[in-house]
Amino acid sequence: MAGVRPPRLRQVDLEVTPTTPPSQPLAVAARLLNEGQPEDAARLCLKFVSEMPEATAAWRILGNARVVQMRYPDAIRCYRRVLDLAPESAEANNNLGAAHQLQGESKRAADCFHRAIALKSNYAQAHCNLGVALRKLGRLDDAIACQHRAIEIAPDYAKAHYNLGNALKEGSERDASIHAYRQAIAHDPGHAEAHNNLGTVLEGQGHTAQALGEFPRAMTLDDTYVEAHYNHALLHCFQAGDPAIDKLLQLDSQESENRRNKNRLAFALAKARADLGEYDAAFAHYVQANAARRQRSNYDKSAMEQEFETIIAANKKRPEIALPMETESAPVPVFILGLSRSGKSLVESLLASHADVFAAGESEHWQRLRRDAMQNGSNQVTPAHLGAAYRKEMRRLAGKAKFFMSTLDTNILSLADITAALPEARFVLCLREPLDNALLIYFKRYEQGHDHAYDFEDIAHFMAQRAILQAHWLSQYSDRLLTLEYETLVQGGASPASHIAAHVGLKFDSGATLPEFHENEIAVWKCYDKHIDPLRSALARIRG
Repeated sequence: MAGVRPPRLRQVDLEVTPTTPPSQPLAVAARLLNEGQPEDAARLCLKFVSEMPEATAAWRILGNARVVQMRYPDAIRCYRRVLDLAPESAEANNNLGAAHQLQGESKRAADCFHRAIALKSNYAQAHCNLGVALRKLGRLDDAIACQHRAIEIAPDYAKAHYNLGNALKEGSERDASIHAYRQAIAHDPGHAEAHNNLGTVLEGQGHTAQALGEFPRAMTLDDTYVEAHYNHALLHCFQAGDPAIDKLLQLDSQESENRRNKNRLAFALAKARADLGEYDAAFAHYVQANAARRQRSNYDKSAMEQEFETIIAANKKRPEIALPMETESAPVPVFILGLSRSGKSLVESLLASHADVFAAGESEHWQRLRRDAMQNGSNQVTPAHLGAAYRKEMRRLAGKAKFFMSTLDTNILSLADITAALPEARFVLCLREPLDNALLIYFKRYEQGHDHAYDFEDIAHFMAQRAILQAHWLSQYSDRLLTLEYETLVQGGASPASHIAAHVGLKFDSGATLPEFHENEIAVWKCYDKHIDPLRSALARIRG
């Protein structure tokens, strides 16, 4: 659908029949839709089907117009009408699936795409769309296979390369995802989303300068692309008179319905004001952004306490350790734990600088393998089976690397299970001064989860519960769990780096050194001192 794109039609593809509809009114409707006038196109189609209710072309164009208008239930009804008239239409099945996917119904979408492929096996768009649905369903391997199949059919299909990058990125195959995004851009230089997502992966690998080159490209291609503006703002150093601030304000004034975009812009403006030293204005933006998210969060203090109590009660005794299984050829798993903004990314950068380390980022491999094993039968949820499955996954992803590092903090909930399944695993627990840590959690925008992060009382409560759980694990696994204070780490020098390396078993050549890091995020609270008495009080009550 050249010329128009609804805000969220970035991954799935609608089928737009290239031939001109046989009648003049439908030709006009198709042209209006391509020119960005979906309302006028829909009006013509509605008039046409009122006179000719069996005109499949009119129902298809009307469905496409409703997608552009983000009226997905209406689009679904249109595509179903096409299928009533032409049940063997692979294209209508594809479009119906796309509408379901845009509505968040990935299972229904996948069923539609499967039907489209059954009717037309070499249907690149349907393979690509199926991959999107399967990724949303957590079936990453199948999603990747679908995108490869779409690319096999249509090697220059930019959206398939882009979606392949998304799936690889989610699976922590960062180098492969970078290649996929660059292939998408090579086949479609105007692919703003590919530039944006490439930037996020590069930034995650520490290539800040390269990332800062990709986000402006995305912004130039689509100056209303809020996500790119937001990502750019997080890395950009704002200065007085910066036109980027004016653009953020302009976008903020234009956004009225998209709550996610409004939230991104509030965080971006807060970052900009903080860069300029306008801390009062920055804090006001943070309050605005978090208040909106707090209304939609579902942080249940009682449920959180019960969850942690259950974990601790189940692991009062140190579990029996399973015998290592074929560990010789598998990387050593290293789990970096800690609250958000506690220094995990710094530790990741330190360790990832070594050639023997594969950095998987916030990978969900452990959770996914455990979930899949439970779905396949309880006999597969033993420490031995889980350990073998995780080692296999590490071998596949890490190549010749000798260490496999994950920074997903929710792994701390499964520490006893991980230790039983992977007795060779090592853990690093990052700690930070509570006032700074709590405030920086409040200042960070999370795409999902972290329901505790939008209110000072909730943050303080969550931190207190985590402290109890951390103390329990330290009492059980002190030999495997290294604690590391952020304030010590950012002082630089070889001592913290060497300490971490020795704990996980890394060996360095003589003369090889780990990079030094210097951070200015110590005592951040001082910049917002007059605003954070409620946070101080909350932390004090919890401690008391």
